[in-house]
Amino acid sequence: MSPDQSTPQEADGEGAWAWPIPARLGDAMVALALLASGLFVVWQAALLPFGKVGLPGPGFFPFALGIALVLLALAILYGIWRSGAGIGETVFVGHRDVLLTLLALAGVAFAFERVGAYVALGTFAAFLLLLVARSALWRVLLGAGLGMVAVWLFFGVALGVRLPTGELWPQLLEPTAALPSDESSEQPSDEPSAQQ
Repeated sequence: MSPDQSTPQEADGEGAWAWPIPARLGDAMVALALLASGLFVVWQAALLPFGKVGLPGPGFFPFALGIALVLLALAILYGIWRSGAGIGETVFVGHRDVLLTLLALAGVAFAFERVGAYVALGTFAAFLLLLVARSALWRVLLGAGLGMVAVWLFFGVALGVRLPTGELWPQLLEPTAALPSDESSEQPSDEPSAQQ
């Protein structure tokens, strides 16, 4: 059987959107995509301040993660070049779950600063749990809620980093600013009392 052919049983288990490609080509495509992503992250992180050793700036962690991604991608490419494994094997590209995850990640990138980090990440987690993991609704709500608590504990409490709250909430709360507050009626007046 040639590398670009697959049996009907193999294709059925991979979904209607998946198509077969040689395994080495698939590995190389993933490694090159990781390498390009890592180089992009390193380039963008280099434009941000690095900070100091005791107080890292906004460019420190993205730069370190980008370097790690580049090194891992180069290790994958080296492994592909050195080994002859995977010749004649096929892998399937275009899984429904992978495409849904990429679509959800693009949605997070678009919505992160508009609706806020917690809403965007919570919706992302709920989307993946519901459509990819196919979990029950109570597990989706519990998992997304606990995930947002974990994000708040890690970033807000442990690291002291304030995540974006979004542009949407001030716009939604703007009509309530015109409402009279209860504090004005409870404050004592500065005028002397007329009961003398």
